[in-house]
Amino acid sequence: MRIKEPKNQNYAAIVVEIKTIIPLEKCDNVQGAIIMGNQVIVSKDVKVGDIGLYFPLECALSKEYLSNNNMYRVHKNKPNLNSDTNAKGGYFEESGRVRCARFLGHKSEGLFMPLNSLDFISSYSNGDLNLNDCFDELYGIPICSKYIVKSNRTPGQSKNRNGKFNRKYESKLVENQFRFHQDTNMLYRNLHKIEPNSLISISYKLHGTSGVSSYVLCKRKITKREKIGAFFHNIYTIITSLGRNNSRIDNTVYDYIYASRKVIKNEELNPNARHFYNEDIWSIAHNELKYFLSKGMTFYYEIVGYLPSGKMIQKDYDYGFKDPIKHGSTVNHLGFNYGIYIYRITSTNIDGKVIEFSAKQVQDFCKKNGLNAVPELYYGYAKDCFSNIYHLIEEPNNQFEQNWNDEFLVELKKKYNEKDCYMCINKVPEEGVVVRIEGNDFEAYKAKSERFYARETAQLDKGELNIEDEN
Repeated sequence: MRIKEPKNQNYAAIVVEIKTIIPLEKCDNVQGAIIMGNQVIVSKDVKVGDIGLYFPLECALSKEYLSNNNMYRVHKNKPNLNSDTNAKGGYFEESGRVRCARFLGHKSEGLFMPLNSLDFISSYSNGDLNLNDCFDELYGIPICSKYIVKSNRTPGQSKNRNGKFNRKYESKLVENQFRFHQDTNMLYRNLHKIEPNSLISISYKLHGTSGVSSYVLCKRKITKREKIGAFFHNIYTIITSLGRNNSRIDNTVYDYIYASRKVIKNEELNPNARHFYNEDIWSIAHNELKYFLSKGMTFYYEIVGYLPSGKMIQKDYDYGFKDPIKHGSTVNHLGFNYGIYIYRITSTNIDGKVIEFSAKQVQDFCKKNGLNAVPELYYGYAKDCFSNIYHLIEEPNNQFEQNWNDEFLVELKKKYNEKDCYMCINKVPEEGVVVRIEGNDFEAYKAKSERFYARETAQLDKGELNIEDEN
C-alpha cells in the first residue's frame, strides 16, 4: 500500500514497536512505555514487542477515528458521538486533541493505539503498514492533523477566495527565487539520521515569531516606452539584415521580499494582509536586516521580545528585553525592545539553485556583520557531545551503536532541556533545542522540553492563539 505524504510530519501517526516498558508508582492498571524517547502511559495489557500507532502531542484525532473507536467522552446532556452508543466511551472531547497530561504524577507525552484501531476502514487490512510508516490519512479517510485553536481572525491573506495567489504576487515573484522556510521536524522522528561521526550543531530554540528577508530576482514592470522601443528595434533589424532579431527586454531586477513563516508581508504585494498584531513586526525587522543582504541572499530568523505597544511577541518570553512603554525604547533605534536571531542563511543564483550556509558559516557571518545568530550550545561531532557515553564506542561487542540514537536523545534532554530559559528575565521554561546536521542541504530537527509542552497545553486549554499558526 502506498502511503500518502502527511501534511505535517510532526502531527502525523507513526507505526512503532514497544521496546521499553517501565512500572509507574501507585499505578495498578497502567504503565509507562518509552516511545521515540517520550514516555507514554499505556494499559497493563501492552507488552514489549507490540506494534501500534503513536500519536504525538497536540495532534487532533479525526472524528472518523474517534467515533469508530468509541473514544469520545460521553456527556449527560450532549449527543453521543461514538458509533456504538452503548459503549462506555473514552476521554476525548470533540476537538480530538492529544494533550500533554499527567496521571497520578506521571507524564504522558502522546497516545499509543493498537493497529486494529484502523479496522473500521473497509480498504484496510492487517499487513498494510510497516514499522516507521508515517501518515495522517489512509485510503482517503482522515486519521489526524495538527490541533489549532479555532479563531475568527482571518490570517495574513496571501491568496484570494479561490485559493490562488493574488495577481500582484504573480507579477513580481520569479519561480524558484523566494522560498519560505520549511517546518522543522521533530528530532525523535529523525534520530536514525544522526550517527556518532555526524558533524552537528546544537542551538537554543527561541520562542518568538519567524521572519524571512530576501534580496532575490523579481519581475519588474516594463514601461510602454521600453515596449515601443523594442518593437521598432526589431523592425529595423528585419529591414537592414533580412533576419529576425528578437530584442529581449530584461524584465527582472533584484528586489526585497519579506515574510512571516508562511505569508509574504510586502505591502505592495499583499495590501490586504492582516497581521497577528496591530504592528507589522515583520516589516520592521526586515528594514533593519535588508542592508546586510547581498544579491540572492535570504535570512531566516526569529523575532523575540516586545512590540512598540508594550505587548510581548510571545507571552512572558522577554529574552532579556524590557517593556518599551514602561522603560523606554533603549535597545533598538526603530522603536521597541526586541531581538532578531538568524538561524539560516541561503544564497540563490539566477538559475534558482540554492546554496546553504553551514551552521558555522551562519555564526561567522553574523559575528562579522554585528548581527545576532541563534545561540549555539555545541558544534562538533555527535560522539563528542556527551563525554559520559563516548567510551562506549571503544568497547568491543557492545550494544552502544545499536542504541546510539536512544542514548543520544536521553543525554540531549538531560543536558539541554527542562531548565528555565537562561535568556529571559521572567521565569519561564526553555522551549528546547535544534540539532542541525552539517551537509549540502539544510537538515535540522527540534527537541522541545516537556515543561514547554505542558505550558503550551495550558495555553491551548485557555483558547490562546499561536502566532505561528496564524501567520
